[in-house]
Amino acid sequence: MRDLILASIRNGTIDIDAQLVEEDLMIMFNSSRGSVRAALNELSETGVVIRRPRVGTRVNRRDLGVVLDDIAVTGGEQVHIQVTDQCIVPTFPLVRSRLKIDDDVVRLVENSFIARGETIGMRSAYFSPRFNADPNLLRDKPISMARTLAEFFGVAPGGAAVSIGAERADDRTARLLGVAPGETLLSREILYTAADGAPLEIVFDRFRADLVRFESQVDHSDLTWCPDPNPVPPGRESAFTDSREAHTGADRVGSVAQSV
Repeated sequence: MRDLILASIRNGTIDIDAQLVEEDLMIMFNSSRGSVRAALNELSETGVVIRRPRVGTRVNRRDLGVVLDDIAVTGGEQVHIQVTDQCIVPTFPLVRSRLKIDDDVVRLVENSFIARGETIGMRSAYFSPRFNADPNLLRDKPISMARTLAEFFGVAPGGAAVSIGAERADDRTARLLGVAPGETLLSREILYTAADGAPLEIVFDRFRADLVRFESQVDHSDLTWCPDPNPVPPGRESAFTDSREAHTGADRVGSVAQSV
């Protein structure tokens, strides 16, 4: 019930400031008042709805859907950046290895992500000092990595390797994001590459988990599943042991694909 209400708020089926009436939800979900109240209380604890005695429950906010490998949002809303710091720092072995560079130093640019007039996340970006453009040129523009790679790095966009996790906010990050120290944040590490596969930039993002969700769409329509034309009846596997051992590697891959 909580998941469906939250998803309805996210996609706009339930509007911001809409009233959520317990009796209506009981009928909709064919559920008890206790279950409805439990779901609404959980949503209230995260700030999605506001509950007031003798007043009712009202939708308070909708989180931002940030594209998993890019800085862009859904629903027509946009994210802007603000440069909070930039400097030259020694190249850590991890950064040197991921970017495949031999430089002794690397550029570090720290950005804050702004949406709806508030800071929703922070980014620490590392890249070779040979890219010397001013990141403030991208300030207050609706930002995406396609634009950044083209206008800042001067290359055609390639791929992105993404790793998602969670971490606690340290004192400085908490202050910049407007949350309490120790608050759980969404963390994201991305390695961006150019169209020719050359690594360009490694970034470490931290987002407010109460304001942001990651989104991605994957199309596997080009994959075809074919059932095994000669399935082995249960209990008869041993009779086919020798013939299976003679199968080619391609046959074994097909069998594994079927089981997955």
